Amino acid sequence: MQLTYNLGQILTHEECDDLALEVIQEQNRGAMRIETDTRYYRNSYGGITTGSWETLKKFTPLIVNILGREVKMENPYCRIYNNTSTLNEHIDRPGLDWTASVCLFSNLDNDWPLHVRINENEVQSFSTPLGHAALMRGGTLAHWRDPLVCNDDQYVIMMFLHWSDPV
Repeated sequence: MQLTYNLGQILTHEECDDLALEVIQEQNRGAMRIETDTRYYRNSYGGITTGSWETLKKFTPLIVNILGREVKMENPYCRIYNNTSTLNEHIDRPGLDWTASVCLFSNLDNDWPLHVRINENEVQSFSTPLGHAALMRGGTLAHWRDPLVCNDDQYVIMMFLHWSDPV
């Protein structure tokens, strides 16, 4: 069974703009939480939006088609990464078997790839420009991003879509 997929562009720039604006509005009203578990995060804000649930529902048939079997929607999550943000190497919690990482906004001057440890000797890296997504077996494969180094006025907004295998 294949464990990673480069999904390419799954959202239009307009869809990304709308979803990113919703995330910023949620942050402005205090609904995005500062993430303080330094085992995984540093200097990032996270939360769930209405649009992220709609996006999870929208892409579930695509994931079923790619995997060739049913999956169960679990939850979406959005995160704003700022200068010095980290997403340390981790495996998603039980029940989050498949994870799609989608870029909603970036004003970086460079790529900020997602790294996935395929096995002891192999790491696969995925570029995730605006609207593009990578799908991985997040509950099995360790994944991370290098610490974000950018100007203080630069940031990235990512959306994570999660599915579980049926029992």
